[in-house]
This record gives sequence, C-alpha cells and structure tokens, in this order.
Amino acid sequence: MAGLTQVNGTAFARDVLYSTGQLKAFKITPTTALTAGLAGTIRSTVDEIGSHSMMFQSASDGTSLIAIGDGHAVDATVIDARLTAVLGEAVTVAEITDLYGIS
Repeated sequence: MAGLTQVNGTAFARDVLYSTGQLKAFKITPTTALTAGLAGTIRSTVDEIGSHSMMFQSASDGTSLIAIGDGHAVDATVIDARLTAVLGEAVTVAEITDLYGIS
C-alpha cells in the first residue's frame, strides 16, 4: 500500500493567521457611525463591497464593520476608495492580521 508524502508543506507556527483560499479580513471604521435599516449606511457599505465579501458584521454602535472576503479582488486601499466615494466621508480600512485581536 502506498503512503502519502507531504512535499513543500507549510510548517504552521503559533500566533500566525493563515488563509487558505485568499481570504482576507478588514476592519472598516467610518468617520460617522454606520446606520441600520433599508436606507442605512450599513446597507450602502455592504452593497458596495458585497460582491467581494462573504461575511460582514457591524459593531452594535455602528462605529465599525468587519468584512471577510476575496483578498485577490480587493485590498484595504481599494475598499477605502470605494467606501469613501459611497459614504461621502473618510473611512479607515485596516487588514486584520490577528483574529484573537478582533473586538
């Protein structure tokens, strides 16, 4: 019976975020708190980057939104430019590199 051999594998380390499938996570912080509802700014934000993101969650007070999506299609700079245009105000977009640090 043939055995399996791992060639050029990854030696996983502690405290390192890995992604299989080019997923990236971003924390989006607008200047003004995001609003809920059908006409809210959460909806505008999700509509704008939704085709590249698979998961979203906004903070209960609307001060930020976490988006997890296709890191091949977008990066923090692209999301920042698109949301600044849609929301009409500056946003801060940071790539999340530590899931334990999300809050």
